[in-house]
Amino acid sequence: MVQTEVDRLHKETLVLDALSFPYILEDRYLPAVKAGGVDAAFITVAISQNFRETVKEINRIKKVIADKQEIFSLSLTAADIRQAKKDGKIAILMGFQDIEPIEDDLSFIETFHTLGVRIMQLTYTGSNRAGDGCGERIDSGLRYFGLEAIEEMNRTRVLIDLSHTGDVSTDEAVRHSEAPVLFTHTNCRTLCDNKRNKTDSQIRAMADTGGCMGLTPHPALVVRGRAPDLEDFLDQIDYAVKIAGIEAVGIGLDYIEGLKSGTAIPPSVRTWRTRRPDIFGTVDDFFHTSFTSGLESIDRLSALTGGLVRRGYSSAFIEKILGGNFLRVLDEVV
Repeated sequence: MVQTEVDRLHKETLVLDALSFPYILEDRYLPAVKAGGVDAAFITVAISQNFRETVKEINRIKKVIADKQEIFSLSLTAADIRQAKKDGKIAILMGFQDIEPIEDDLSFIETFHTLGVRIMQLTYTGSNRAGDGCGERIDSGLRYFGLEAIEEMNRTRVLIDLSHTGDVSTDEAVRHSEAPVLFTHTNCRTLCDNKRNKTDSQIRAMADTGGCMGLTPHPALVVRGRAPDLEDFLDQIDYAVKIAGIEAVGIGLDYIEGLKSGTAIPPSVRTWRTRRPDIFGTVDDFFHTSFTSGLESIDRLSALTGGLVRRGYSSAFIEKILGGNFLRVLDEVV
């Protein structure tokens, strides 16, 4: 396939980034998002913020989207995303990377669903009321609160993300959920021995629920001991497809703006890079480590499509990986 055909395929395919951040809404970053051909993104509106802080951030984001409604569309369903693509807009879905915003009240899951949140990660890297994250010293699994949160998320049709969840907590969450679960931004531990990545058994179990796994070019999760390149990331995709099946693999880019622009490092990121540099890299790495070579920023995303073509994936399979598989889960759950 020649480059013009790759470019056409990338442009026509609905591209969904399963883990992004609110700065993609900013004018200074928008050209890169458009250059990368991103049609939809799950943006993180909260990590460790409390209820009040999170509601304020949701309101702020909704206002930004309303003020730029010719560019963005606040989306709640897969149908909304498909319509945004037809309208030439970027679909935005809101999510959490921790359930701290619900505090100690499970009814707040429905409250946030009403406000437009469609995905919640059970834990960030540490422990919370739900269970233990991948960075904790001890992973004792899910608390009763975590099990009850899963049940409430199933009831309210909020997607469950287990990207940062510890091994025991991940295994228990996959077994307990009656709906598909997601790993929105992680890779395969067999190829990169990092506690933030998922084991073969976890990947298979996730796929068995009908879920989807978003692969990330975050360098610490692609390969150990050297700077990764596009071929290393494609190896991660190939392996995930081998383990989970073509229906359960997508992309969750987790591009961190600080790596490119030197903006202030979020407190939670600073904490865990200080505690667990073996997982994330150091605080200094946040500003000076490049993402995977060939995919250094979101505006290079069409290179991934070209790489998938070179690896022999059909156009239909590429469409699944770039967004179709996450849309399928949204159709089923949300």
